[in-house]
Amino acid sequence: MTPILHHYPTSPFAELIRAALGVKGLAWQSVIIPNMMPKPGLTALTGGYGRTPVLQIGADIYCDTAAILDALETLPGPSLYPAPLGPLHRMIGGWAGAAQFGAHVGAAMRHLPPGVLSPEFIADRKARFGGAFDFATLPLVAPHLESQVFTAAAWIDSALTDGRAFIGGDDLGHGDLALYANIWFLSAMPFAKDAHATVMAHPLLAAWYGRIAAFGHGSPTEISADDAIAIARDAEPAVVVGSVGGGFTTGQAVAVKTEGSGDTPVAGTLTRCDAGGITVMRESGAAGTVAVHFPRIGQIVIPA
Repeated sequence: MTPILHHYPTSPFAELIRAALGVKGLAWQSVIIPNMMPKPGLTALTGGYGRTPVLQIGADIYCDTAAILDALETLPGPSLYPAPLGPLHRMIGGWAGAAQFGAHVGAAMRHLPPGVLSPEFIADRKARFGGAFDFATLPLVAPHLESQVFTAAAWIDSALTDGRAFIGGDDLGHGDLALYANIWFLSAMPFAKDAHATVMAHPLLAAWYGRIAAFGHGSPTEISADDAIAIARDAEPAVVVGSVGGGFTTGQAVAVKTEGSGDTPVAGTLTRCDAGGITVMRESGAAGTVAVHFPRIGQIVIPA
């Protein structure tokens, strides 16, 4: 079944997944969603999760890039966790998507002129992400954040001095994609040209970045949110592989909340809760029965 990506063009996490689809060489369907709430077409599928991106395969809905990459790993194409790093790519990806993502946001928006961001966008990010996107204090912390970006760039360049093509060796992996997406965000922000130029002044990093960009984005075809909902309604969730532990039981009513997020927790029936991820089954109305998947790290499971 053709994967469907719910995303918007300027999202760095969406770029990570678009690049992963390119590495896999996959054909996929694209649903463009708003960059702030409400996102009715998306939350009809997820049950409340509103972050970007979300991957859909039939009636299976994957939230968070970690869960999305696990789903893509099962599809044809090169592995996103190649040897010798293998699963260690997840640790690099976790660092890139947390502290380093925040640092790159600071660097990207340090010189943003007043009025560029709408009051609605600022209110959305404050309500949903709290202090992580406090644009009022950004000018105070941005110089420090920018220093973290430049240090990470030096580390990437240094890691490539032995001639390796990618962070783990000859083959690209999740860690490369996560680091790449942060730098891509700098390139996508017109007021971050100086910071981007400083990062790209590292020649080995610049060549590595170019190798990743050359994979492209696969072969997307645009569809509507209503089309995606109809596809979910006409499909059935895949058989869940995994177990339920951590004090929870199979079939238990729970809600799943992303750490640090103001989004509505996703309520459903628990069918998986182990190191490999979390899955809840839910009735979504127009989309019928869907399975919503999350990574285990970064998610809070709450008994209903």
